[in-house]
Amino acid sequence: FLPTATVGFLDEIFKANSAILNTLLTILNERKFDNGGTRYDCPLKCVIGASNELPESEELDALLDRFLLRSYVTSVSDDGLMQILSQSSTTEPTDVDPNISNKLDEVVAEISTTLDGISMGQDICILIRDLRAFLREDLGLYVSDRRLVKASRLLRVSAASHGRKSVDFVDCLLLQHVLWQIPEQREAIREFLWDNLTPGKSDGIVEQTNFLLQGIASESLEMVKKTMGDVTGESGARTSDLDAINSIRKEIEEIEKLMQQHSDDLERHIKLLNGLTDHLWIGRDEAYAAQQHLLPLAEEASAAVSQALTDTISLKFALSSNDVENDLRTSVIEVLTNQDSDDISFTEQELQMSLKEAKRQYKGDNLRKWKNARKEL
Repeated sequence: FLPTATVGFLDEIFKANSAILNTLLTILNERKFDNGGTRYDCPLKCVIGASNELPESEELDALLDRFLLRSYVTSVSDDGLMQILSQSSTTEPTDVDPNISNKLDEVVAEISTTLDGISMGQDICILIRDLRAFLREDLGLYVSDRRLVKASRLLRVSAASHGRKSVDFVDCLLLQHVLWQIPEQREAIREFLWDNLTPGKSDGIVEQTNFLLQGIASESLEMVKKTMGDVTGESGARTSDLDAINSIRKEIEEIEKLMQQHSDDLERHIKLLNGLTDHLWIGRDEAYAAQQHLLPLAEEASAAVSQALTDTISLKFALSSNDVENDLRTSVIEVLTNQDSDDISFTEQELQMSLKEAKRQYKGDNLRKWKNARKEL
């Protein structure tokens, strides 16, 4: 009896008539059940619905919208069918813990109390914002603010159930099961997520840092030549020149902090990707597929950040000590000044390719540059 259940299963849910539908919506929305003139509280924690068809009316769309997570189940594969047919037809009865309801209440209460302490960084918020824009502009799919707020709570629950204090990009893989209205849209959402789940990738942090470092290195080289390699004043460099060098050094230190934070974020992200098949909310097959796609991207990004961090530290050291020989100091700075930017250009025909074709031809940062170049058309 659903009004008294903790967990409910509703089969062929979209065949409900208007009377049942109104009762269901009240239970799902408010956890209340009206019986005659009396309204009762429902202890419901979770409802699972199943249907062989999707809703075709606004009235039923409202019911579908109450289900946050959606899973499209295909027919059993040939290998799966063989496994089913080979199983014994007799099954042993499963013992059910009579205290399961109380334990579920405890788990829900424990996780709920921790949600306020789960942070969701600006990078995650930007991803969700960009995903909504993609759904609206590319798929013509409207996602309500209410659903996005519920989705953000789900991401916090995912982080909390793994003992983390913040939402990571891997949690956002759940969004592919939250935001589609027809099953065909799920693949497009998954592709978008896979393309944008590597920390810092969409922001081009490494590229911006390298560009900034080149400019700072050029300025540093000019100042080092003016002071004849004296960066501390021990050999009589002018105060104004030393002040300029100190200002450059402080700017470099801020870049170093940014790169170190980005490196730490990627290290954590890679660790979570390596353990993705043990994720409580993501199926093993789905986790494995995401892992195979995302790990190489994360490792590539981590290597790029590591190099940018090394360059930043090298430049800071070159401006921090008179113990370094001036020829070596100058050589280090010149290397950073003359780094190739690895610019890539695309023909008009290349920019007319579909995203799927571009993914086959370009990888990693080159794919991102192709996307940016196409946006500028």
